[in-house]
Amino acid sequence: MSSLPSELVNEILLRLPVEPLIRFQCVSKLWHALINHTDFIQRHLELSIAVNRERTLIFKECDVDPPLNCFWARFNDEQIDRALTKIRQPLRNEKLYTQILDYCNGLVCLHDYERGIAIWNPLIRRYKKLPFEPIENPTGFTDCRSGLPDLAFGYDPVNDDYKVMRVVQFYRKIEKIEATNAFAFELKVYSLRAHSWKRVEEEWPKELSPRSSSASLNGAFHWLVGPPTPARSSETLLAFDLATEKFREYTIPVQSDDDSVLGLEVLKGCLCICVNVFVTRNDVWVMKEYGVISSWARLYTIEQGAVPWTFEYCKPLAYSKDGKKVLMEQDFAYLFWYDIEEKRGTRVRFRPMLKSFQTATCVGSLVLLDGDILIDPRQKKRNKRKRKSNPAEGLNLLVEAMEEVG
Repeated sequence: MSSLPSELVNEILLRLPVEPLIRFQCVSKLWHALINHTDFIQRHLELSIAVNRERTLIFKECDVDPPLNCFWARFNDEQIDRALTKIRQPLRNEKLYTQILDYCNGLVCLHDYERGIAIWNPLIRRYKKLPFEPIENPTGFTDCRSGLPDLAFGYDPVNDDYKVMRVVQFYRKIEKIEATNAFAFELKVYSLRAHSWKRVEEEWPKELSPRSSSASLNGAFHWLVGPPTPARSSETLLAFDLATEKFREYTIPVQSDDDSVLGLEVLKGCLCICVNVFVTRNDVWVMKEYGVISSWARLYTIEQGAVPWTFEYCKPLAYSKDGKKVLMEQDFAYLFWYDIEEKRGTRVRFRPMLKSFQTATCVGSLVLLDGDILIDPRQKKRNKRKRKSNPAEGLNLLVEAMEEVG
């Protein structure tokens, strides 16, 4: 390929999966520089997202003690690998529980209950562990209302940066706990580009507390929020713009009650609210046009009778290629495809069977190519045997990419 124009070589390499690109860094200094260039990494990611290249499910096991294991399964449209592959994750501590915070652009953010946080690219086995940042109590506030901070992870397209936000809510004991001056918040944001934390000057609305996990979309973090009291009422959507570091608030089309719980997710580039009415049904509302309140619409309803099993909580993970089915996670224990038109579900089965898990979806991404290498001795041996048995694999991929370019 040395006789090909550099622009054509670039177009060919852009169409390759991440694993051969990692190996092709050794071909020459030119290829190494090209594959590691920020423009190449961004264009490769955009193409992966556009065609769902190397779409992968990541499973974080929760039912073992300690829950150290992660698994992955590739899926193409409705075809999902039935055999799960075990992979090593960067926050392996036998005394601490690790969970998935959020994911985007092929990256998964993990955290444990001792303030350890890592941004991880499971497909290229690279990661970056965040530096420790102490919590600073506001003046007059000595107790934290919640034992754990609220965290958010996402992408800031304006500054081409991946960020983690930490929200710590404090309270002080006064007669009227509902009073605005009874609460204070510490807000800090970590920048992957700067590899450091900084305090956010914008104040969190003191009359609101997070009621859901965060969801990242369009360069902003989002939470369902409500009054800092046990009553389930007056819930709204709060957004924090990562570029301007300003808050925005939107009304939502539904409210929770004693028999239901709301969850916030992202499905195919849209914010969605999952309404789980206990042992009755699951509704999903989507904001079809970001930031436009009138664009909220109910996407579908799953009644208990539509699937031959009971469920308490469901959340959507991905659409099928034709958009007629949605891959659902049920009760942190099962996956199933739900046919929106036929109103029926089909369970997805795996080996090994996991009793409880969290999920993330990834695409092929070279983001974090400059991160720390996560070495798994067992995987290293398997890869060595695989390369010996498939010496022409990389060449075949190159030929296929050249044919695609034409």
